[in-house]
Amino acid sequence: MYKKRRKGSNSLIVLIVLGVLILVVGAAVRWKLTKNGVLNGVEPAVVSILSKPTSKGPAIEYVQPGVRAILPSSKWVPQSFNNCGPATTSMTLQHFGYNVSQVETKNELRTNPADSNVFTYEIRDYLKKEFNIEGKILFNGNIKLLKTLLANGFYLVIENWLRPYEDIGHNMLIRGYDDEAGVFIADDPYFGVGIKYKYESFDQGQWKPFNREYMPVYLKDKEPLLKAIIGKDWDEKAMYQGAVKVNKAETESNPGDMYAWFNLGTSYYALGDYKLAKEAFEKSKAIGWPMRMLWYQIQPVQTYNKLGEYQKALDLAKIGLATYEPFPELHLESAIAYKGLGDLVRAKAEADRALVLAPNYLPVINFRKTLIR
Repeated sequence: MYKKRRKGSNSLIVLIVLGVLILVVGAAVRWKLTKNGVLNGVEPAVVSILSKPTSKGPAIEYVQPGVRAILPSSKWVPQSFNNCGPATTSMTLQHFGYNVSQVETKNELRTNPADSNVFTYEIRDYLKKEFNIEGKILFNGNIKLLKTLLANGFYLVIENWLRPYEDIGHNMLIRGYDDEAGVFIADDPYFGVGIKYKYESFDQGQWKPFNREYMPVYLKDKEPLLKAIIGKDWDEKAMYQGAVKVNKAETESNPGDMYAWFNLGTSYYALGDYKLAKEAFEKSKAIGWPMRMLWYQIQPVQTYNKLGEYQKALDLAKIGLATYEPFPELHLESAIAYKGLGDLVRAKAEADRALVLAPNYLPVINFRKTLIR
């Protein structure tokens, strides 16, 4: 016999069904993320579709950062002398299923036995060529963006100072963060795995001097996700335009901020605005560069060459080479400056020295050809 349901029973059933659906969806999201090693037992704040559909594909869903996200640790590769880049590369490769010693990565990444500086682009090119692992070099990062990348499973190769406010360049792999402790978590070839870096001291004292450079490493199928997170900064011009705004704001809030002026110079240089780059670099230099500034970033020398101020380029290159002679990139800039001054003999000598230090360095190979036409 049919019995009429009491008023309110339908509402109760709806609530129960909705509750079950919420639990199922939440469990599915949690399973997906913990399966990738991201959450470490902590839920993200939200899961949102923040990218916009385009003609090339649909909107991309990604995780907003929660309280913490910690990716699996590397097995520590303690760096040998001046070998942070190759050691960091070795630890990075572990997360893609490769066991490659820092001796092997050193032989590939360092162009000569005295080469103590491996540029991030060299790590990127090596990972791509030998292992088909992608790396996107980006600048003008910020703490929230790094946390978002980590929450979505991206390991981050970082260039920074070894310690806050020192001038020793260093590579490490950031693999997590914890808001309760206010730290990033890194596998560091110098200090060990699981090293904690306070947000503020890391950002201002270590990362900022390199215009907040970061390189997510990933397989090609994760590129749409990475693009969605990075947004407009995926376009290099937009990225550097955004960096200029940040750099300018920092110089305005503190006109004596040497690194802010230097970063403004590197951003203008990347945009091809060499006159404004020159002004920013000269203001930075007037405040005072640390001894090793030109070991890692040579855009001030390149800027003078771009402007045809060859003697200034040469004088500045000599400052860098005085403390770090086996530097093929600076020898190339010296060669360009000598050629601009009409001294082809010295230009050839500098180019030849660069080739001795880096026999496969394509820019100097191409430059050398211009001297024998």
